[in-house]
Amino acid sequence: MFRCVPSPTSWACPRAPSRAACTPRSGPCAPACTRTRWCDMPAENEHGPTRESYDGMDALMAALTDAPLSDEARDDPGYLAAHRAATADLTLLRDQLTVLADTLTGPEPAPAPVPESAPVVRPLRRPVRPAGRALRALAVAAAGALVVGSGWLLVQTGGGASSSDASGAAADSSDKKAEAGAGGPFGDPAFLACARLVVEGEVTAVEPLPGTGDERVTLRVTRAYKPEETAAEVRFALARDMDPLVAKGDHVLVALEEGSDSAVVWSVGETGVAADRDALARALPQAGERNCG
Repeated sequence: MFRCVPSPTSWACPRAPSRAACTPRSGPCAPACTRTRWCDMPAENEHGPTRESYDGMDALMAALTDAPLSDEARDDPGYLAAHRAATADLTLLRDQLTVLADTLTGPEPAPAPVPESAPVVRPLRRPVRPAGRALRALAVAAAGALVVGSGWLLVQTGGGASSSDASGAAADSSDKKAEAGAGGPFGDPAFLACARLVVEGEVTAVEPLPGTGDERVTLRVTRAYKPEETAAEVRFALARDMDPLVAKGDHVLVALEEGSDSAVVWSVGETGVAADRDALARALPQAGERNCG
């Protein structure tokens, strides 16, 4: 988390990744500046008051997912300016990643000429270049950072594979990890197997917890996934100013781990909840066949 620093006419967040990446939560600047907020704009910017998000997505998330903007968002000049800046930043980042990938995965240098007097030895197959493969993997991982930006800002715990697992079990584990990649934690059967509570509903209250930096969220449950039957109302703790922000009236999908009252992962708004709900529906049956750990 990055702290905002006051200046004479604005608030500055020196380590935020881009202007579009962060927008003020309220007033000239939110109490704290996360890496999905930019706090270098005056209290009333050139476009007048603007909202931070529409349909549960701020300007950066809308640019990342290339989601169509609602009519309400298109009528907000400040939001459109942030969206255009985010799109420009992402275009520049993609170009730089393309250059990096081309550099790392370019053609191999031509071999040194062999003297005519020396016998020519022709290899049966092209030699393996572990370093080249590692560089290609690095390029792919860098490109993947574009999508992960809103992605895993949360802590996920899980055990590694036992050293006694057979090679067949390791291959099966790799396949399941690939399946879990779609949908984030809600699409991960291993994560869901260890979750004690997964519910969906409407936020009825958000209150600060005295003596902590957390907030207590009260949720009226409209649908329970794990367990299938739960109380009509649940409460959980949430770090203050942690994205995605939760406010009274929001539609939320949330998961809590065993032995904890703090939310591990959550999504806000109909668009975000719908995507995670689909991933959850696919992964939940597999989670029932697993043991946590």
